Amino acid sequence: MRRYLVLLPILLLWACKPPEESHMKVVIGAVMMDGLGGPPVSNSVVVVSGNEIREVGTSSNIPIPAEADKIDGGGRFLAPGLVDVCAAAEPRGMIQAESADEARKAVAAVIAGHAPAIHIGKMPPAAMQAALEAAREASLPILGHIATQAEAKSLVDRGVSGLVGMIRDTEDLDPGLLNRLRDLKIVVAPALASLPAGSGLEMARRNTARMFKAGVLLAAASAGADLQREAEALADAGIPPLDVIVAATHNSALALHQADRAGSIQPGHEANLLLLSANPGEDIRNLRRVAGRFVAGEWSQK
Repeated sequence: MRRYLVLLPILLLWACKPPEESHMKVVIGAVMMDGLGGPPVSNSVVVVSGNEIREVGTSSNIPIPAEADKIDGGGRFLAPGLVDVCAAAEPRGMIQAESADEARKAVAAVIAGHAPAIHIGKMPPAAMQAALEAAREASLPILGHIATQAEAKSLVDRGVSGLVGMIRDTEDLDPGLLNRLRDLKIVVAPALASLPAGSGLEMARRNTARMFKAGVLLAAASAGADLQREAEALADAGIPPLDVIVAATHNSALALHQADRAGSIQPGHEANLLLLSANPGEDIRNLRRVAGRFVAGEWSQK
């Protein structure tokens, strides 16, 4: 009987052990770029438990669980998985309506379909206002699609949380508009890779660089193109590679109101990570050199 009493606490401790403990994975020794714009961290340690990042640090301050699967990151580079603000040319949450009633019904359909954001294009003022009000009531991010400065001003005046596309009807950008975009933290995803040559692409590139220099938060939207191509297009527009990584990870998650759980390498965030064989901080095209990846905590090698 005494023997059983001794064994009972041990069995109870084993039974109470969280099931994810036995599924922990640790990436050890990579140069980590956290997506928040901080300096790269050498000899990093990132502990993944289930589909979540549990701990982040260096080998000197993060103990490596003995029972975890170890992934050798030595000589490699770790970055957050890329986040696409708008993956399709006609996104699932795009609202098209001619009246206020149509707009409210369209927003209700988007909500029922669990789209991550409401997308607003050209609409009559009453329909646009109704769509914006319904989206705000549902606490959904509102992304306005633009091609002109007038469209950008109108959508900012109406309270959108982000813009998709870039001004390409003028290079005389209004300083007041730039200041409002910066101060209100309205994220702009230029969607350069989706623009064909001759459609104002060069002007869009130059205006993207102007917005970046003015402190406007940039994000990444493939808009039917390839998301890595969009990251490369941002770099070709003059955005430094480390800032492109921030744009395509944290800022894109911010535009979708997901920055509290995605877009950066932090404890408590979703485990969506890229392990790269070359440094994307030197050349953004190295984002294509994937040695392995976590998707929702599941590790796979390429």
